[in-house]
Amino acid sequence: GTSFAHFSTQEGVNGTEAWSLYEDKSGNVWFPVEHSGVYRYDGKSFTNFHRKQGLASDAVQCIYEDREGRIWAGGVFGLFRYDGKSFVSVTRKGPWH
Repeated sequence: GTSFAHFSTQEGVNGTEAWSLYEDKSGNVWFPVEHSGVYRYDGKSFTNFHRKQGLASDAVQCIYEDREGRIWAGGVFGLFRYDGKSFVSVTRKGPWH
């Protein structure tokens, strides 16, 4: 609320350039970091999502939460939706629900 905190590899965040910040309805802060995928911060610890968790690239540029509470990530290789465990690639055919 009144100051900034710096997080580095010591706290579990790799990379030097965060591309965006998004706070979801639960209060988690999501942010993509150049070459490091997407991080979720729950106020205590960081979870990193990257290729092993379904992202086609570690170059994600934006995060959004829809009305149903689904997290979406967009980047160089398209659109992805978080299913609660990993990210799923979304194409013209879906999955949309």
